[in-house]
Parts: sequence; C-alpha cells; structure tokens
Amino acid sequence: MPPIPKADRLLRRITTLHEQLQQDDDSPSRLERDLMLGYLREFYTVYAGLDEPKEKPKPEEETAPERISAPSPQPAPAPPPPAAPQPVITPPPPSSPNFDAPPPVPNAPVPPPPAPTFTAHTARVEPMISDRPAPNPPQPAPASNLSPEVEALFEEKDQSGIAGRMMRQRVTDLNRALSINNRVLFANKLFDGNEGLNEALKTLNLRGSFANAKPLLIDLAQQHDWAREDRQETAREFIDLVRRRYA
Repeated sequence: MPPIPKADRLLRRITTLHEQLQQDDDSPSRLERDLMLGYLREFYTVYAGLDEPKEKPKPEEETAPERISAPSPQPAPAPPPPAAPQPVITPPPPSSPNFDAPPPVPNAPVPPPPAPTFTAHTARVEPMISDRPAPNPPQPAPASNLSPEVEALFEEKDQSGIAGRMMRQRVTDLNRALSINNRVLFANKLFDGNEGLNEALKTLNLRGSFANAKPLLIDLAQQHDWAREDRQETAREFIDLVRRRYA
C-alpha cells in the first residue's frame, strides 16, 4: 500500500500527543482524550476509504458517467470512560496541646527581710538660720564698769529720709548682709582679723534679740577698744547692722 501524506501527518500527531500524555503525571484530561479520539477516527477514515486498484475502463465505458459511491457511515464515538472519583481527605481534628501541670509549691516559711543598715552620719551640719528669731534665751547680767564712751556707741540716731529707711531694713543673716568692703573694714578695725569677725557673726546671728546680743557687743567693744576716736564710726555701723538683724 503506497504511503499517504495525510495518514503520515495524522500518525505524527498521534505519536506526539501520546508522548506528551506519557510525560504528564496526571491522567489525561477530557480535552486531550477527545483530541486523541478525533485523530484516531480521522486516521481510521483515511485507511477505510482506500479501495482496491481498479482495471482501466473499456472504451465504451469511458463515456459512462462515474458512479459516486455513497460515503461509508462513520462509527459513533466511544463514550469516554467515567472519571475515577477523587478521594475526599478530611483533615485530622486539631489536637489540643498537653501542658504539664506545674509542680506543687511547698508551703515553706518566708524569711523576714533583713533589717536596714544605718550608716553613721559623720558630716558636720551647720545650724540653719531662719528668718524668725530663736526663742529668747535667759538674758545675761548687765556688764559692769561700762564706760560712757562705750555706752554712747549704742545710742540710736535719728535716721529720717530715704537713707535712714534703707539703714533700718531688716536683714536675715549677718554673713550675707556684709559686702566685701564692709567685711574687710570690720575685720581690720574692730576685730583681730577675719577669723574673729566670723566667730562674732556666728554667735550674734543666734542671739534671738538685740537685747540678748548687746552684752556680747559690749564685751567686744571693751576687748577691741571700739571707743577709740578712729573706730567709733565703724563700731556704730557694725552695731546698727546687728540691730537690723533683730528689727
């Protein structure tokens, strides 16, 4: 039987589709099955329509009309096999985690907290000076043998006007009320130096009232000879400063 080009083409298509279906892991789809069946039917039709070679017609038969053979009926396509049912996979129910119960806690007595440790305070604390004067301590006995010159240092002058009102303004701390110039002046003229001035200011700050501070001022005036003519003005200024502390 001589080769037919159409049959060759169909055979190549069938072979190619067959190789593709073998390479796929899944079963062929319905479209692929229908395509393969169509190639096979067409291939079958090509070979079914071939007739045996006929003898040459006689001369009288050459003019006879050619009989047209009726086409052979094509076989009905085979029904596709039913698809295998896919198994239904149900997921396993979620398992709740198993937690181990904590071990029982023994009822042991709780020790008391350690007592706080106290550190001995060794720093020197200076007494705080408040605006309010301290309670009046017992007044000392008046100084004896008070000279008129020393007594004149404590006489209050008539201080009127703006300067007088400024001089009568109350101070809360003798150390802070002194300027640098006044501190140098008082230390040089009224005391033996800055150390004696600081000691006197510290004591006078805590007397509570001017009446209690006056005996100490009298002792200082007699000790350092404030009645001298060149020291009287500076001594009065210092005494006025103490008086403003307890005004």
